[in-house]
Amino acid sequence: MAMRINVTSMMLMAKYAIPEMRKQGGGSIINISSIDGLKGGNPSLFYSASKGAVVNMTRSMAAHHGPEGIRVNCIAPGYVYTPMVFSGGMTPELRDARRKNTLLQTEGTGWDIGNGVVYLASEQARWVSGIILSIDAGSMAGTVGNTTPVKAFD
Repeated sequence: MAMRINVTSMMLMAKYAIPEMRKQGGGSIINISSIDGLKGGNPSLFYSASKGAVVNMTRSMAAHHGPEGIRVNCIAPGYVYTPMVFSGGMTPELRDARRKNTLLQTEGTGWDIGNGVVYLASEQARWVSGIILSIDAGSMAGTVGNTTPVKAFD
């Protein structure tokens, strides 16, 4: 099911959108993956594998369609708090633990992801193609340690 939802839907979108973009002389495709597609892991094997496929298909599509003026990028959201997460019954303790496990110690929303989409679709990103933009409060940059920080620059 994860492959059908995450990969097949992306392929079908491209099948119908790219010919129209060619007629217009270019365009922008923004795929949505997940940080789980960059590092693997939970919630399930197939979810991570399907999101990893989205990441690499994004890069391949950028290479194939760049000469046609079609930019292809991908956003890899971190663990944002959405109505779907809320309806799944996430406990306040788990929600707090997720927040504390990011470098910024904050929680994102769908609006944070949407702002990334707006940028990648805009003329300001006209020279951006083939990237995977992690919007994740720093989760992919590193982990939060429980040691006392040392000043790097005195």
